[in-house]
Amino acid sequence: MKSSYERLEGESKQAFEGFVVYRNLGLTRNLKDVGKKLGKNHSLIKRWSSHHNWVERARTFDEEMDRKAILENEQLRKQMIKDHAEVSRHLLFKVKEAVEHIKPENLSPYEIAKLLEIAVKVERLSRGESTDISEINHSGEVSGKVDEQDIFKRVDQYAELYEKMAMQANLT
Repeated sequence: MKSSYERLEGESKQAFEGFVVYRNLGLTRNLKDVGKKLGKNHSLIKRWSSHHNWVERARTFDEEMDRKAILENEQLRKQMIKDHAEVSRHLLFKVKEAVEHIKPENLSPYEIAKLLEIAVKVERLSRGESTDISEINHSGEVSGKVDEQDIFKRVDQYAELYEKMAMQANLT
């Protein structure tokens, strides 16, 4: 079955050529531009358009092209997701190998804190949780000065605790 935007039975080659020009003008299509492009007078173009239902045929064409574009985009999106998942699996394996060889004593407190931050974010994402803090409750006085040494001491304490926990887990 022929599409309505293909050449119709009884439609002359010239009238169909006019329709193709009209159809391909897209959202800016108008009969005057068709006449200019083909070197035909406006009344002839208007007659062809009316007789061969150009407006409806062009609308059908637009809808079909939109439908095809949506389907193609959906296929591309699905393939992109598959590709990203495959690359992620390979990278995750490599990162896991690298992490297993990290010695905590070789890491600075900042590096430990950064790795912890990343690990927490990745775990939260993998469980479908937000990685952003949307509300902070605080009761108490806040000083304007932050003691970085104190923060690094706390990170070192947590690193030692995590190391002990890891060693215990390996013993059991």
